[in-house]
Amino acid sequence: MSTEFAEHSSEQQILQPGVGAPSAVRRYWHPTDKDWISVPAHGNQPTTAKLQSFGYQAPTGPQFYVSLIGSGDMVEVFRWWHPVDKDWIDMPAGMATDAQMTAWGYQSKTFQYYAFPTQRPGTVAVHRWWHPADKDWLTVRAGEFTDAQLQTFGYQSKTFLFYAFAQQAPTQEPGYFALSTPQKSVLSPVSWSGEHDHPHTFSVLDVNPAQAPSINGGFRYLGYFGHHECAGLGIARTNDLNTTAWTQSPTPLFSGTGERWGCALLNPDSTIGLVHNVYWCGGNPDGSAYYIVGRKSTDGVNGTQFTSFVPLVKETTVNNGNPTLFRDPATQTVYLYWFREAGGRKEIRVKSAASFDALLQTDPADLGTLVAYSRDVVAAPHVIKVGSLYYLAVETLEQTNVWKTRVLTATSPTGQFFELPTGPVYGNGSACVFQHVFDNTLHSYYCNEGNPGVGDWTLDHVSAPLA
Repeated sequence: MSTEFAEHSSEQQILQPGVGAPSAVRRYWHPTDKDWISVPAHGNQPTTAKLQSFGYQAPTGPQFYVSLIGSGDMVEVFRWWHPVDKDWIDMPAGMATDAQMTAWGYQSKTFQYYAFPTQRPGTVAVHRWWHPADKDWLTVRAGEFTDAQLQTFGYQSKTFLFYAFAQQAPTQEPGYFALSTPQKSVLSPVSWSGEHDHPHTFSVLDVNPAQAPSINGGFRYLGYFGHHECAGLGIARTNDLNTTAWTQSPTPLFSGTGERWGCALLNPDSTIGLVHNVYWCGGNPDGSAYYIVGRKSTDGVNGTQFTSFVPLVKETTVNNGNPTLFRDPATQTVYLYWFREAGGRKEIRVKSAASFDALLQTDPADLGTLVAYSRDVVAAPHVIKVGSLYYLAVETLEQTNVWKTRVLTATSPTGQFFELPTGPVYGNGSACVFQHVFDNTLHSYYCNEGNPGVGDWTLDHVSAPLA
């Protein structure tokens, strides 16, 4: 049975949320410019090789650990370049306005990472120090040097910046699950999508455990797949979640209005709730951005006929996409998670209702609760609950064109969510992860781009025992 929930076994270890962070920050020295720069190992930040090509020397060991994805009251940290002093300075948001920084001669504002404005367990203070002779700001974690040492080196003007984790994690626990070797291409392009619009997302339900011939064509599992472009949504069926190839419908379930990113949920009244995007590829007749809709099956758990769609999240000029559903086993509350493209910041949001029927009645102008965000790409949220923790999988776009999957955990479906210190997971090129729990086993279906930026997507599957 599909529950999106499993209990931890007695042997399974749980890495609690917010005890560490995944990304090491290392310090590099440029002997010609006499400039120290501290750079995180994530996102689209320059690699060690790139920095060395700019004249920086090999880095020191990790100074501290930070996150690419923010939540709650975490603070954005930028760096700014001063071309006269030939110096990079670390600057948390709110410490000075952009106008002030520009007036002081700084330029090239660059997002780096998220840290904490106040101390939490495992974090230490991070300061910067000024060297007047070198005209250089140095970023230093508490415990790296004493104040007396730095003053002896010629530094002054100690300035508090933020708090960050002194270590990546307090234990060796992985924090996620032991994923199997991927099964590649469990879905294929179909005649109605064309060979170049590949299956991209896959939401699976256990609708017929007894495999009754009158339900779902006698198949146990029913899946809804979408494409990386806008060919539409289709249906696939199987009796074996580990099959190398599902039986795919020869005709689309929905097409013609830019349908994309379908996610389904079993309802207590033996119907199926479905959410998806419309007008993802443009063509919205009212001229607004792409948006999120919902609809309900009219043929029970067969899930082949649905009501007309109703808007669930819609704004005139702001794109809202990647909708997914989760029913909390503790309360039966239904949650809708999605991605919002909010100008220079990418957001993960959630809103909820007592039932899927009630969700269909919510105001599409209601933007719910902000649960995660980043200046870099963060999208494609999907949540499951295992034991006492909620696991939020999201996709990021890093190293220019490499898709990655990062997982955040929380003790509540609305957060605060924190990145797993052991992320990213699922391997390079992996995105749009749909996590499912069937019979105490995790089954994740996700898209994988074999060559960055090429678009050679496959729809792959991994599993992991949960008990």
